[in-house]
Amino acid sequence: MKILHTSDWHLGQHFMGKSRREEHKAFIEWLLTVVERESIEAVIIAGDVFDTGSPPSYAREIYHQLVLEMRARECQLVVIAGNHDSVSMLNESKSLLAYLDVQVISQADLTDLDSHVVPLKDRQGNEAAWLCAVPYLRPKDMMQSQSGQSEQDKKEGLLQQIKDFYLSLYQRATQRNADRKKQLPIIGTGHLTAFGSQLSESVRDLYVGTLDTLPTSVFPPFDYLALGHIHRPQAIGNNGCFRYSGSPIALSFDELGRDKSVVILDTELLSTAMLSKDSNVMTDLFAEQEEPVVLKPIPCFQPMVSLQGDLQSLLSQIEGLSCEEGKTIWLEVSVLADEYLSDLHKQLLQAVEGKPIELLRVMRRRTQGETSMAFIERQTLSELSVEEVFDRSVTASLDLKDEEKTALSQLFQQCLEDVNEHTEGHGKAQEEAVE
Repeated sequence: MKILHTSDWHLGQHFMGKSRREEHKAFIEWLLTVVERESIEAVIIAGDVFDTGSPPSYAREIYHQLVLEMRARECQLVVIAGNHDSVSMLNESKSLLAYLDVQVISQADLTDLDSHVVPLKDRQGNEAAWLCAVPYLRPKDMMQSQSGQSEQDKKEGLLQQIKDFYLSLYQRATQRNADRKKQLPIIGTGHLTAFGSQLSESVRDLYVGTLDTLPTSVFPPFDYLALGHIHRPQAIGNNGCFRYSGSPIALSFDELGRDKSVVILDTELLSTAMLSKDSNVMTDLFAEQEEPVVLKPIPCFQPMVSLQGDLQSLLSQIEGLSCEEGKTIWLEVSVLADEYLSDLHKQLLQAVEGKPIELLRVMRRRTQGETSMAFIERQTLSELSVEEVFDRSVTASLDLKDEEKTALSQLFQQCLEDVNEHTEGHGKAQEEAVE
């Protein structure tokens, strides 16, 4: 059986005022082609299906159409909730989708562990793997704080609860193997930040309570761990079987330069590898070895370019840009300049005029010789993000303790997410009214 692992679709996202609707539609069309060509029998979406808790109607339409397309291809679909996904919104259609062979895991339920152990079946209806389906873990679903606990006690208690939750699910899957007297692969999921993973600009700090990163020691020895939240595709650990699939499209400019991909897992090859490992059977060193985990590169559906240099260099680089016919480049430029250039934006707009280029962001960066403090003092408010303004304000408050700064940052991030959701919801409502 072949299983496809993907995550962080962020359906409904608006990127610097631009809709990703056409990109997402193109990605799903490509995905369905892969499902057919590679004979994929199960797809796991490891969180952040949607960009906000109240996605626009077209994003929900894409989601529900995907369900129908998967059903038509006899491909099982498992949807794991991420931190961007609304539990209540996913639950609206959960029961109905179950009739279409779609399992939606919207939140952790410690009182019903069996609901988190999902059998993955081939087209003949035979169980081929067990999925320990763990969504984004909200602290209220994991444990209750006790009065008198120190911050460190809360962290250690929550970490232990998460570890126990994963272990309990793994033990249940192991017991099912024992009951059936058949060793099927056990696959885990997670939507979190694991220690050692590489973030990108579009990934928000993700806290589970006061935990910002989780060590890999919290995970039992899954045969494969399908992770979400980090947008850069990457493996954690040495064997390559604990992996972030990454987002299917670039959600920020700093994700450019690295291929986007989905992960295809072959349970038969994985089972063979498990047996060889357990029995210490020598394999033929000269035989061509097939890997149980393969990355499938995703085409780029929207050209995006990030340029850096002094103004004259940038003007020259823009002149040399070319694009596929019918496409438009989304451009970010970082100008290396110590002084504020009053006509910078005007010159850049003149450079892209008449070309299939949209200038989405202009930033100014200091040159190597400029001291950091002097450069910061000359930055204008328009050059800073909301997060940078807040961070500098908090840093300037020297009377705050580290734990107070952390708590303020978490509260601010939540407020910012609420404001963004409200603003996006209002803007998307207007967009849908126009449609």
